[in-house]
Amino acid sequence: MDFTLFIEYCNKHIKGDEKGEAQTFLDHFFTALGYEDGYKGAGADCEYRIKNEKKKTTSFADLVWKPRVLIEMKKRGEDLSIHYQQAFSYWSQLVPNRPNYVMLCNFDEFWIYDFNKDIYDPQEKIDLEDLEKRKEAFTFLLPKERKPLFQTDRTDVTKEAAYFVAVVYKSLLSKDRNPSINREDAMRYCLQCILCMYAEDIDLLPEKIFTRLIEECLEKEGTGFDKVPDTYDLIGGLFREMNNKGITPSGRYKDVDYFNGGLFEKIIPIELSKKEVEYMDVACTKNWRNINPAIFGAIFEGGMDKDERHELGAHYTSEIDIKKIVDPVIVQPWRQKIDEVLDNHDPKEREKTAEALKALHIELTNYKVLDPACGSGNFLFIAYKEIKLIEKEILRHFKLIADNKTSWNYSVNCRYVSTKQFFGIDLNPYAVELAKVTLMIAKEMSIKEAMDKQETLPLDNLDNNIICGDALFTAWPDCDVIIGNPPFQARSKMLSEFGGEYMNKLWDAYPEMNKYADFCTYWFYKAHKHLKANCFAGLVGTNTIRENNSRESSLAYIVENGGEIFNAVSSQHWSGEAAVFVSIACWKKGQYEGVKILYTTDTKNNFIKTELENIHSSLSLNVDVSSAKPLLVNTGRPKYCFMGQKHGHEGFLIEKSEAIKIIKADKKYGDVLHPYLNGNELVSNFNSQPERFVIDFSLMNILQSSSYKKLFEIITKKVLPKRKEDAEKEIEANKKLAEKNPKAKLAKSYQQYFDSWWHIIGKRPELLEKLKDSKRYIACSRVSLRPIFELISTEIRPNDSLIAFVFEDDYSFGILQSKFHWEWWKAKCSTLESRFRYTIDPVWDTFPWPQSPTEPQIKKIAAAAKALRSARTQALQTHNMSLRDLYRLLEQPGANPIKDLHAALDKAVMEAYGFNDKEDLLKQLLELNLRVADKESRKEKVQPPGLPDWVQHKEEYVSDDCVRFKWE
Repeated sequence: MDFTLFIEYCNKHIKGDEKGEAQTFLDHFFTALGYEDGYKGAGADCEYRIKNEKKKTTSFADLVWKPRVLIEMKKRGEDLSIHYQQAFSYWSQLVPNRPNYVMLCNFDEFWIYDFNKDIYDPQEKIDLEDLEKRKEAFTFLLPKERKPLFQTDRTDVTKEAAYFVAVVYKSLLSKDRNPSINREDAMRYCLQCILCMYAEDIDLLPEKIFTRLIEECLEKEGTGFDKVPDTYDLIGGLFREMNNKGITPSGRYKDVDYFNGGLFEKIIPIELSKKEVEYMDVACTKNWRNINPAIFGAIFEGGMDKDERHELGAHYTSEIDIKKIVDPVIVQPWRQKIDEVLDNHDPKEREKTAEALKALHIELTNYKVLDPACGSGNFLFIAYKEIKLIEKEILRHFKLIADNKTSWNYSVNCRYVSTKQFFGIDLNPYAVELAKVTLMIAKEMSIKEAMDKQETLPLDNLDNNIICGDALFTAWPDCDVIIGNPPFQARSKMLSEFGGEYMNKLWDAYPEMNKYADFCTYWFYKAHKHLKANCFAGLVGTNTIRENNSRESSLAYIVENGGEIFNAVSSQHWSGEAAVFVSIACWKKGQYEGVKILYTTDTKNNFIKTELENIHSSLSLNVDVSSAKPLLVNTGRPKYCFMGQKHGHEGFLIEKSEAIKIIKADKKYGDVLHPYLNGNELVSNFNSQPERFVIDFSLMNILQSSSYKKLFEIITKKVLPKRKEDAEKEIEANKKLAEKNPKAKLAKSYQQYFDSWWHIIGKRPELLEKLKDSKRYIACSRVSLRPIFELISTEIRPNDSLIAFVFEDDYSFGILQSKFHWEWWKAKCSTLESRFRYTIDPVWDTFPWPQSPTEPQIKKIAAAAKALRSARTQALQTHNMSLRDLYRLLEQPGANPIKDLHAALDKAVMEAYGFNDKEDLLKQLLELNLRVADKESRKEKVQPPGLPDWVQHKEEYVSDDCVRFKWE
């Protein structure tokens, strides 16, 4: 890599015409990198096509080399910051294998971005003349790629700076401190210190005054936890001066200006310890000019222990994920407005265009953004930055087009976009204060970057903009766009996490919401109701928002009430601390004109971009099967599908070896002590062997149960005390709740468990009755990545992590194991992370079985199912594999005999359904579901699940193979 000749060539021959010289420039640049054939030798493409979904046009990126770099060229002298949004838009669409780096170049400067680390500030800004001495920044482009060496890293700077302040914050909250300091005062004090360090680094405070005061305190004698009295006076005095109007005329705080902004309205001086002063001194040495407040909150919280983070809430979303919302709902609509003005520009009517741009800017300065779950302000910070860039672009075009002094003066004297246009709500007072500081810093950054000419001081007082409260019970301010990341909480945990009083209040306030929906769905519902016509919103939610009960109250509500989802991520791993998968949905309240974009992931978690005419509420590329109806033959009696038994307390479980000893010593214990198989054991263990037994007195009263003395003593000791304790707590909680709200719904579950404490909580008596006269049943793991069904001996009890189907025959096994049932399962189920949860109501209750199979077709399915199981069992035994091992191999390319047997089974099932293999499978299943439901509504006979009633010799379809417990 030698840039010497390249620099000489550019100085002699390149004039800096973007259109005419970009490819020549890039070709010589790649030659300097070591590619004999220039950029083509590297495998890069110039003039790479990128569609503009909104305008339905095609743009051309100057150079794309996946997965290395995207390069955008601009003419010589061009301000590259103006073109950041265009480059980011191009980059975001280059999936899969999106480039790791983005470069902006105007022939004289190279700006290198790594959007995965910092979406706004370049990792490097390098002049043409400095290429040779800074060439280590370009090693990611070499034929043998190396990690580049950049001179700045804002993420690391922020992390280091925030860490030391976070340590001070944690120390201030110490229980041993005298006098004690409450959380609110400690938080405010640290935020005041943060703003001081930032302010002095951008010259808003004179002569590093905060650092000098800390150093002066550091010189005082003392060690460790010894107090430094001067900190109380010196730092507290500075804070007071920052809250006094005017500029301090003389004395120790000479030239300190008035800050206010709400942050300094309350001054609580604190006497720091020697150790705390030392940590603050180290924080002062960092370059706060380069901090990144978008991630500051998360890192600050990272300095606390897990209990504190849980109490305060980790409201962190990565910048790149925030942009997945801010870009579609804010940047793209505003860029469209700018494009429309410029597209209609007539050079002969410059003043008309200038007036249109002026009107657009005035509209922008009245544009209001709301984050109703704002956390530490990350979304608002990103939105502010983007809107300031939009403002900069509008005013740039205005100055170029305006042709009289009066119009031009507007750009000098106009009102600029301000932090007062940004609103947030959060329940956490710590987060609210941090959000205010984040926006304050954002404003100062925009001034420092010369994005506007606002007065730097005093700071904006945001007390009325960012408020502390429960967004679900707080009036939302008027706004033009809603963005954010509502809190995650599964429906199953809401009652235990929030308590009965809160849940009753929530249900009373939102009676139209599905009570089985996850917590975040309430924000989607309220956001859509609050939106004005033709306004936009974008929220992050757990990926349950596209499934069943939660979808009904969120995305389905939106599309059924005048909303159109136009940009969405179906599912992705969460960038925050919570180990969950999320969905991202951007929508408009009104008709969206343009192509809609859905991002899905492949098996390697690469994003795949798909253009659609319509995005349905399941955020899926598959046919929308949400209109499928529950079928009476599936939901009525007899029942065929059950969740396994739920023990509810570990005291009911006994290790396999101990259980075998008990039964061998006295066979009667085999009546109530059963092998207990769970989903993980089914797919992971060799021979699908259960590792524990369950004590099951489900069908017995207490007298009958007590006759099994050894087992009864075990649960009396282990289970009874806990059941009693839980019931008493529930009774006490109900008393308190009833006193506050006599109409409140009272919990009774734990009292019921206590009344029959010797029973497991999920007895499934109907399932046990069904299995009593059978030899085997079909089961699958309730949460699974793969379609793995197995026949299980009835001596083995299914745990609630299994779904049990009470069929013995090979035909039914074949239907359930087929791709038809699996595709329906995936389309109708809820998910857990990236796995599919078999939820009985939406999946089983709606799944239509073949309605008119012939006996030869039934026999063909049964034979194919048996052949598959036989080959599967032989492979497992021969190669000492688990079912999971075997099915993972099926995902690998290449021939596999088990794959062939699955294909043969699917073909046989296809014939029984009478479907066309050229048409969409889900579409045909949905149509069949609706036909069956229609027949049921007209009291016509339909075919229920399982072998048809007309099959005369059903025993011919019941073979002997199944998973049996290995007693030795």
